[in-house]
Amino acid sequence: MTRARTVAGGTGSLADYLDKRHIHPRAQAATQDELLEALAGGLHAAGALGDVRAFARAVRLRMAQGANGFHGIALLAARSRAVNGPAAAFARVPAELGWHGADDRPVRDVFLLAAPRKLRDAGCVRAYSVLARHTAHPGFRRMLAAARTTDDLYELFRLVR
Repeated sequence: MTRARTVAGGTGSLADYLDKRHIHPRAQAATQDELLEALAGGLHAAGALGDVRAFARAVRLRMAQGANGFHGIALLAARSRAVNGPAAAFARVPAELGWHGADDRPVRDVFLLAAPRKLRDAGCVRAYSVLARHTAHPGFRRMLAAARTTDDLYELFRLVR
């Protein structure tokens, strides 16, 4: 049996793409756009994005095309030429943001998932897909809600494989 390729030194988990620096357990944002720009800005500062505005436009387009939140979790994903390499960010958003998912539940947690338009390695797509499946499980959602610190969240994301 062959092992799936991952990022250099990777483990095959979501944590391979979601660096601790991009986990925000207490994000501050007044609007969805402000949150998106802040998360994308962090990925840009780390070198994962070449053009924050182009990537943010791609994410907004995806958001306009369909559901972007179930069970209190929004998965905002886009493949774009603005992405230099696969990366992800996470934010726990304040209730005041007033974001509701397709199921009309308040969105509490947001994952921003970035992938290059031309993938050299599909590992990130597999990791993001596994994350989507995990969010459907009540046990995972309980563990996500219980995680309060960056370290707690990172350890949980290491289990997503």
